[in-house]
Amino acid sequence: MRTMADDINEQIKAGRKSIAVASEDPDEMEPRRIPPAVIAAGVGAAVIGLGLLGWLIYRSRRRRNLIRQLQASLPGRVSELRELGVGRLGDLRDLGVERMGDVRSLRDEVRRRLQKAL
Repeated sequence: MRTMADDINEQIKAGRKSIAVASEDPDEMEPRRIPPAVIAAGVGAAVIGLGLLGWLIYRSRRRRNLIRQLQASLPGRVSELRELGVGRLGDLRDLGVERMGDVRSLRDEVRRRLQKAL
């Protein structure tokens, strides 16, 4: 367990160290210099890293349109079903035309009977 006296002694020692460092020659206190080659290598690595990151983002954003994605993801059998559905749609149209003809003839029949009755 530390006592208050130990804490005070450590603070005094730290103060004396800072005074000793301040009284030294300013040449000794000059910060270390990083060699220009190390700085250039760091900048080069950063540029290459940013270029790679940009390329990856570009590749992920360049997507096919939705229809092509769906066509590529659907198996061939689904495409066959789609074509079958288009054929059935044509059959339904023909059936609709036929039914409309039946409805029109029924309409004409009802009109004729109403005119006879009146």
